[in-house]
Amino acid sequence: MKTNLLLLMTLLLAGLLGACGKLDAPAPGTYRAYVKVRGGEVPFVLQVSESAGNTVLGIVHDGELQAATSVQVQDGTLQAELPDGAGAIHADISRQELKGELRLTDPDGKPQVLAFAADLNETYRFIETPSTDNADISGYWQLEAISPEHFSAPVTVQLQQRFDGVEGELVLPDGQRLPLLGQVNGEEVYLSGLGHGRALLLKGKVGEHGELQGELWTNLSNAQRWAAKRMKEEEAAALAEDHEPLRQVAFPWAIPTQ
Repeated sequence: MKTNLLLLMTLLLAGLLGACGKLDAPAPGTYRAYVKVRGGEVPFVLQVSESAGNTVLGIVHDGELQAATSVQVQDGTLQAELPDGAGAIHADISRQELKGELRLTDPDGKPQVLAFAADLNETYRFIETPSTDNADISGYWQLEAISPEHFSAPVTVQLQQRFDGVEGELVLPDGQRLPLLGQVNGEEVYLSGLGHGRALLLKGKVGEHGELQGELWTNLSNAQRWAAKRMKEEEAAALAEDHEPLRQVAFPWAIPTQ
């Protein structure tokens, strides 16, 4: 009799703990969301709110909210289509956290599945405790991949920095722009982009002559080398006045997705 009672109490306690850990809808607030590529995490800011009893969410970039569509919350799970072809979230809802996968289709039409998670009220990007003495990478850069198999023409990247935080964009082959989120930690540089079928991660360092160099990953690819040089003031000024030339710059390398 005591054994049966103990078993019943254990089952009831497990049920209560499970009910406490899993929610019917995600808690409103700002989340540090990320997907995982082979080089690490591709972070982005996910905003969750409620309107008329419905869950509303979107990606925040440079202070602007880009709304997700097809948002569905049912049986403790969340599904949503992220903006700009960033993919579809399929995640379990628990207290303070979302966890699941991001499903997207790469530019070649191949389906990709990446691990996804989001933590409520986490505000850091790449480094939790930032440095107060950081290199300044604001401006326009000519970036190219370094690969023995390909000759790479440079692509233009625009970056804006405030303290250690970086915002920017990179132009895709069809003229669409991939927003970049970044952080500088001393001489180390981290940049990520999510959209148009790509989850892009760049890690690098500022060299002794002010150039940037490091490794990049996209979706399921292996690491590829990259380097960037700051554009001359007159070239940068021309681009700042007229962004049309940016639309003419092709994405310079073919990044494998497998």
